[in-house]
Amino acid sequence: MEVKINKEKTIIAAMFNSIAANYDKLNHILSLGIDKYWRSVLIKEVLKDKPYTALDIACGTGDITIALMKRGVKATGLDIADKMLERAITKSKKSIKRLRHKSGKQYFLPEYICASAHQLPFDKEVFDLVTIGFGIRNFEHRGESLLEMQRVLKPGGRLAILEFATPRNYLWRNIYNIYFLKILPYIGKLISGDNNAYSYLPSSVGTFPQYKEFSRELEHFGYVNIEMKILTGGVSVLYTAKKMKSD
Repeated sequence: MEVKINKEKTIIAAMFNSIAANYDKLNHILSLGIDKYWRSVLIKEVLKDKPYTALDIACGTGDITIALMKRGVKATGLDIADKMLERAITKSKKSIKRLRHKSGKQYFLPEYICASAHQLPFDKEVFDLVTIGFGIRNFEHRGESLLEMQRVLKPGGRLAILEFATPRNYLWRNIYNIYFLKILPYIGKLISGDNNAYSYLPSSVGTFPQYKEFSRELEHFGYVNIEMKILTGGVSVLYTAKKMKSD
């Protein structure tokens, strides 16, 4: 039976705002710290293209945005949850203060914008890079959002998306399902006090297209050079693609 979940913007924003105060702590606890590794893989991959400007969509509390900032990228973070953005701004200011004090170099303090991915408030072809870390499965209008990302990317620009998946290996998948479907929601509820957010997580992963299915979706919306890197046995996948260069 197909699972139906509500991805209406106001509902998703309210859910993430409700867990903003504990979001970072819970991410690290529930992933056993592996979430830091997943993001580091994304950062290492996208820096190969030496981007100057980047848009981090569904930026949450700013982990990817700040990681790009630390490497000299002029980054912009975008999210629909204003409480998450407040934490991202605070973290960014503390981080850039330490960086400037330690190195004396000039870094770009990220700009943070509260907006939806399917209505990006930018001119066309302004970013070298667009990233999304564990957020695209929450998009109410995924197709329109993928088209919007392509619009704001420069020709030849890179799209990099980290998202959860279900392991293919039978034994690993069963272990994963016990943790993801039973243990994780309980711990998430216990720490955050939210009854829904960490029950929503496995449901949202289960309804999102995975592996080659999502790669085909990227191709459908006009992206090229699509690649897929499976992480931690398939718990997470890094999808990368490019906007076609102009003739």
